Amino acid sequence: MQDLSDHPFSPENIAYELGGDTESDRRWYAWVAEVERQLGHVLDGNDENGQGEGYSLDEAYDCWENGDTPAAYVAEIKARPRYRGRVE
Repeated sequence: MQDLSDHPFSPENIAYELGGDTESDRRWYAWVAEVERQLGHVLDGNDENGQGEGYSLDEAYDCWENGDTPAAYVAEIKARPRYRGRVE
């Protein structure tokens, strides 16, 4: 790996150009990881029109953008009658 410490561009710019994750991406991934840890399964569900498993990455992203905590989103999911836990 090339040492870029003396490169004239910022580390963020270098990461972007190399296709690396942004700080925002890393916060999102950490948020999802915490929700998944609390639920005990992945968030990749399907809850289209509120008729699915009771969770989805799309909805989770909206909650994360709104500033919801992982615990708040998990509580919201578990309160839904259609939520059945892990779906395989």
